[in-house]
Amino acid sequence: MKSANAVLILIGLLVLGYLGLIFSRPSLREMNPMEVLQVLLGETKDSLRKEKFVSFKAPDGHYKVAFPGTPGELNIYNGWLHPTVVPLPCYFIADRDLGFYVTEIAVSNSEAPGRINIPGPDRALLGQSGGNNEMVAQSGQGDIISQIQEFLILQSETMVKNGGGSLFTKLPASSGGGRYFGRALEGSAKDPGTRYRLQVFYDQQNKRLFAISVVGKPEAIQSKQANQFLGSLQILP
Repeated sequence: MKSANAVLILIGLLVLGYLGLIFSRPSLREMNPMEVLQVLLGETKDSLRKEKFVSFKAPDGHYKVAFPGTPGELNIYNGWLHPTVVPLPCYFIADRDLGFYVTEIAVSNSEAPGRINIPGPDRALLGQSGGNNEMVAQSGQGDIISQIQEFLILQSETMVKNGGGSLFTKLPASSGGGRYFGRALEGSAKDPGTRYRLQVFYDQQNKRLFAISVVGKPEAIQSKQANQFLGSLQILP
């Protein structure tokens, strides 16, 4: 009985604390409890729409990207606050409508294209143009260009699956003026009513994979802010 009373007292204190927080911060009043928790623990901002984009380079990273503010790190401990299709750890910043995410992944020799057996090519996609990806349509199944494309298809679709998302569209992409092959995907995210745009690029010379994504409301992922973020990625040597 004492333990039950203690639990009730704890719940009561939490409710009172929550109500006090809502009263003291009017901006939280229209949010649901999960959104309030994201603001308090997940570095979620009330709104990033008017924030100035600032160039960011991750410590020991090999990319630059422009965030609308100063990003934080999302990892296995706080990742549940902001479900994303980008593998953790990653750098991110988010408001109630839109989240911005980017990460870099080292690719082992055993996983790198040219050293693994991969499924047959996706002919419908390989025939589409995207930077220097038009070369893929003219290449043989066994050459390195086709293998990089298949590697990107496998990696990007695995990211979406592991992130609890579904896939609507996927197209070839490129970065660095065509130097880095990539893939651009779009679909529904894990949380109901949210969607994502994901771009994945591969640095063949240094065996590095880069993933950049926006996740949020359907109209927000197509916004000027989202386009500016996705287009700002620079892959470094």
